[in-house]
Amino acid sequence: MDIKISSDFLTGLFFCSLGAVAIIIGSDYPIGTASRMGAGYFPLMISCGLILLGGILIVRSFVSETEEIGAIDVRPLALLIVSILLFGLLIEDWGFPIAGLAVVIGSRIAGRDYKPVETGALAVGLVGFCLVLFSYGLGLHLPATRLW
Repeated sequence: MDIKISSDFLTGLFFCSLGAVAIIIGSDYPIGTASRMGAGYFPLMISCGLILLGGILIVRSFVSETEEIGAIDVRPLALLIVSILLFGLLIEDWGFPIAGLAVVIGSRIAGRDYKPVETGALAVGLVGFCLVLFSYGLGLHLPATRLW
């Protein structure tokens, strides 16, 4: 049997391994019964669902004709990881607006068609919407309110 490395196959392997790791991590929690669920019941069901979905994708990759995965572009992946890490580093000291702008701009630069004006408008709009939603709508105290 010739195994082609397709997106379905890799996604199925990822889901199966993620579900297995979640089952191993959650094995210390009491499961309980369906009528009286313990803390580990829901994570176990979600993990089993991930493994089932991964198995379906792996079988589908053998049955259907899919093209193989080409080269992986590392630049967008690295930029996304750096922008998320930058958000985590900036949120406490600089507040939500600066951290939010950094993550939106960093993730937008990772795309192929980067336009500075469009990215600036998107970043300001998203950060403003999140500030209004979380601070005023839900009454949460974000690190952002220190800057205002």
